[in-house]
Amino acid sequence: MVDYVKIHIKAGNGGNGHVSFMRLRGKPYGPADGGDGGDGGNVYLIAKSDLSTLIPYRYKKDFKAENGSIGGKNHKKGSGGDDLYLSVPAGTLVKNEKEQVLIDITDLNAPVLVAKGGKGGRGNAHAKMSDIRHQISEIGHLNFENDKWEALKKAEEGKPGEEEILILELKLLADVGIIGLPNAGKSTLLSKLTLAHPKIASYPFTTLEPNLGVMEQKGKDLVLADIPGLIEGASSGRGLGDQFLRHVERTKLLIHLISASSDDPAEEFETINKELGGYHEDLSKKPQIVVLNKIDLVNKEQVNKKVKALKAKKIKVMLISAVTNEGLERLKDEIISRI
Repeated sequence: MVDYVKIHIKAGNGGNGHVSFMRLRGKPYGPADGGDGGDGGNVYLIAKSDLSTLIPYRYKKDFKAENGSIGGKNHKKGSGGDDLYLSVPAGTLVKNEKEQVLIDITDLNAPVLVAKGGKGGRGNAHAKMSDIRHQISEIGHLNFENDKWEALKKAEEGKPGEEEILILELKLLADVGIIGLPNAGKSTLLSKLTLAHPKIASYPFTTLEPNLGVMEQKGKDLVLADIPGLIEGASSGRGLGDQFLRHVERTKLLIHLISASSDDPAEEFETINKELGGYHEDLSKKPQIVVLNKIDLVNKEQVNKKVKALKAKKIKVMLISAVTNEGLERLKDEIISRI
């Protein structure tokens, strides 16, 4: 999953002002009438619903808005440069090179300015009338060759557009995150609670990127995310690493899934919580619903033994089988009550 990229953006430069004079009968040079240059185009980021990753920026890294055009005669202003809109997924953080957060883009279809175009230069029509009157009174007409009046035949250059190096980091906008060790059944649970169809198989690390789905229950719609399997050392980059832990940050609630076939469910619980805290201490403090999954694969005595082991650690646990749907309605109700 492409969820972290660095890009270079450049707003358009302002167009140069124009130098021209009105042609008046009997006079070599009339009043200055050079128009202003057009403003350079801005660069915007805009969140779009059809994007779920930053893959458009995997290879293309440089983006530039259009420059403004030069002014014209008869006070004609140059045309402004076209603005550039770069689409990103909702949940994109915009940072500077020092990793300081500048913007958090969460609203769809709301353009966010990230680089302003340069102002167009002023044409010589802006020459001070006092200077013109002074010249006429002194020598009788506008002397285009006299260096003393050089300002009358000059226009301003356009200002450069803003230029930035930006880091884009995607953090999924999900209400609920499903976490657990590889093969705990997270993808199966997501598919049963929502309309999502993640890749599912009976071996670890089937899920190589987060999947999203919408759960509908009691008139509420909640976005659920299946966070790829975490392992010991994930917060320091081991396995699929900390690249997925960032997606847990925005969630309001975590479903902590543990397989009933685990030899030590309490230890698994502590392993995952340790990795959450290792990435950021606030993650381990997020509210959790601890769920023992795959109870269809073990006998009742084994289930009771594992529930007892969890309760000994003061861990309240719900029992489900995502495959047979046992306990799923109760889990849905619990999720709704906790949001």
